[in-house]
Amino acid sequence: EAAARVLAARTGAAVVVTLGAAGALLLEPGGTPRVVRAPRVAAVDATGAGDAFNGALAAALAAGGALPEGVERAVAAASRSVTRPGARG
Repeated sequence: EAAARVLAARTGAAVVVTLGAAGALLLEPGGTPRVVRAPRVAAVDATGAGDAFNGALAAALAAGGALPEGVERAVAAASRSVTRPGARG
């Protein structure tokens, strides 16, 4: 959280930090840090979880969604992606 605050202060931009099985931390400029919790899943392989997160977040934002909702979708997508072996989830 401290690093996210420093980065947000330096850039004036929102910061998203992935937290693995814990979900993701979202800090918007002037806002309060928010942890988007990941659902509990039976993880098999984390390969590609970051790619799934980034792709889902980018798709949500490109569709005109707000950042908090995009992070929620991204956490859900990354969580589903770890339930199968390899980067195919």
